[in-house]
Amino acid sequence: MTELTNIVAEARRLDIVHPANQEAVGLVLTLLPDSHPQVKAAGRKAINDRINHRGKVGAEQIEASRISMLCASIGGWEWQGELTFHGEKPEFTQQTLQQLLKELPWVGEQVDVALTDRAEFFRRPDETDG
Repeated sequence: MTELTNIVAEARRLDIVHPANQEAVGLVLTLLPDSHPQVKAAGRKAINDRINHRGKVGAEQIEASRISMLCASIGGWEWQGELTFHGEKPEFTQQTLQQLLKELPWVGEQVDVALTDRAEFFRRPDETDG
């Protein structure tokens, strides 16, 4: 018998791929499900910010909110091989993560797509397709 409460979303890995050839570049992100407390808190903050601005939110605020949500949804990273960012393999910090996402929007786009694939957060590592 399966216990319903045992079906829970878990963090998953995302291999970032080159936007032109779809080959893994050597950056692996740990994505957190939307049920993770860190992601839920960021979502509530984004809603409160919009309420506080009475719905009048500028493009800069929308972009900042998107980056904040992406950052909240990433729990860590792994730099593989020779890949570097500004000549180094940086430690995982929110500041460096924000910088990476701002400078390389194609990375954030891949995270956005992966976050919408809800089923992947419910697979065990041995069940992945690729």
